[in-house]
Parts: sequence; C-alpha cells; structure tokens
Amino acid sequence: MTTELLANLWRINQATAAGPIQKLTPENYRNRLTADTASAGFIALHTAESMHSFAKLLFGREMSIETRAMGGVSDDGKPIDLALVQTMINEAYGLIADHIRQTPDEQWAEIIKTPFGDTPRMGVLAFLMHHNSYHAGQIAQAVKKGQPSPVFTES
Repeated sequence: MTTELLANLWRINQATAAGPIQKLTPENYRNRLTADTASAGFIALHTAESMHSFAKLLFGREMSIETRAMGGVSDDGKPIDLALVQTMINEAYGLIADHIRQTPDEQWAEIIKTPFGDTPRMGVLAFLMHHNSYHAGQIAQAVKKGQPSPVFTES
C-alpha cells in the first residue's frame, strides 16, 4: 500500500513540477529574477542532476551523469543545452518512478544515511518532491518576471 501511495504522489509531483520546465524555450531559459540568481535553465539542470543524486541516496543507483549545477556551484551564464536538460528531467522522473514501484512497502520505513542525517527512505523521497516543487516555482517566476542573463562567450 505504501509503495502504491508513494508512486501516485510521485506521479502528481512530476505532473506539477515538470510543467514549468517543459515551458522553457531558447528565448526564456536564460531568464533570471535578479543578476544574483540562477537562470531558469540552470535551475532546471540542477533539478535534473539532483534527482539523479537522490536516486543514489534512495535506491543505491549510481549516477550516470556528470554534474555542473550541484554542490554550491553558481550559474556562470554558460549556455545550457535545453533539449538535453529536458531529456534529463524526463529520464530522472522515470528513473525515480521505476525505483519507487520496485521498492517493497517495508523498505520505505528503513533509515538511510544522507548528507542531512539518517532519515527514513520515505522522508527522503518527500524531501525530493519538495525540492522539485520549490525549484519549479523558481523557474516559473524567472520565466514570467525575469530578464535574460547576458550571453556567455568563450575567450
């Protein structure tokens, strides 16, 4: 029953949090709310990378991607391959969904080690859903109210 409930919650989170990312375009993905905040595209990249990282925490799945938007890294304005980011998001949502469906009910209460302390697996998944929703809101606001960041050029 727990696995079924969490799979449904994940599906709902995906449907709502992925919406702003799917609306990113070459014209708006560079938008930032302020010069000090990350662009919508960079936040989307961070979200995708984070889901892959959480797949390792939650399910022991090794990361199959290189990260460039995690661990205190700032958005330096370098171009982002928007199509790749959207593919990474879709793959990450599917990856987590598959692992959720394969996790037996009794494993959701297991305590797992995380960088923010020992936490039940279900709590880590809840944090990931919050993380995705939080960043989806940032993306939506940056697209709607932000200004494009300057284009980065290689010297």
